[in-house]
This record gives sequence, C-alpha cells and structure tokens, in this order.
Amino acid sequence: MEANRLGCSKGVIVVLDTNTLILMAAGVIPPSLLAETLESSHELVAPTAVKEELERLSASHPRSLTRRRARAALNLAERLSVTWVNTTLKEADDAIEELARALKAEGCRVVVATSDRSLRRRLRSIGVPTLYYRESEGRLELDWSPL
Repeated sequence: MEANRLGCSKGVIVVLDTNTLILMAAGVIPPSLLAETLESSHELVAPTAVKEELERLSASHPRSLTRRRARAALNLAERLSVTWVNTTLKEADDAIEELARALKAEGCRVVVATSDRSLRRRLRSIGVPTLYYRESEGRLELDWSPL
C-alpha cells in the first residue's frame, strides 16, 4: 500500500468515500465546509477503489443522474487535487478502512468522510473518527474530534 508515501502532515488527512465526493460535486457539501468543520489544514486522499467505483458509475446508463454525478465527482476530485492511494483491497469500503488503519498506524491524524453508517461503525471500532453529512441540519459533523 502507498499510505507511507503520504507522510503525516501537520494537518488532518481526510479520506473521502464515494458518496461524499458525489455530495460535494452536487453542491450539497461545499469543499470549504471541510476546513470549517475540521478547523485545521487538511489533505484530501482516497483509495483508488473509490476512483474505480466512480468510473464504473460514470459509465452507466447514458442519461442517468448517477452517471452525471459520478463524472462531476471525478472532475471535482481532480480540481481539489485528491491524492489517489493504491490499496491491496478492491472494494471501496474495505480499501477506505485499510487506508485509514495504515495512516493511523503511522501516527497521522486521520478522519474518514463518509455517510455510510456501517462503514462509520467499522471505523469507530478501530478508533478512526468520521466526518459525515447530517442532512436534517445541513451540516458536517465529526463523530469525535481527531485533533
């Protein structure tokens, strides 16, 4: 895995999942909201499994809203300079957990941005904080602060 090439920055490493990138591209979560919520500098990363999942979605039905959103998410990731990290696992949620574990083991301050409840539970069990979009309040929320 390439997590060791990232190094631990002075800020927080934010691992993005597919649905978070899609919500960001759709304008539901403005990228500036990450900095406001974290109150820290941050680096955006995602496993290549997330990129591959977005590419698969963007190749779906020609007039599909999902297809357009996935393409927009890939474009946004490029504009935000998301670092794509190779992992040994190919399923996105497993790759996110693997990457978060590796970064945490290196002593990095890491948080995973996901609204996936089962993934959030898995990450909580290994001591990795999560950032999720609370739709009812229209804001991002940390499960607990990694800072």
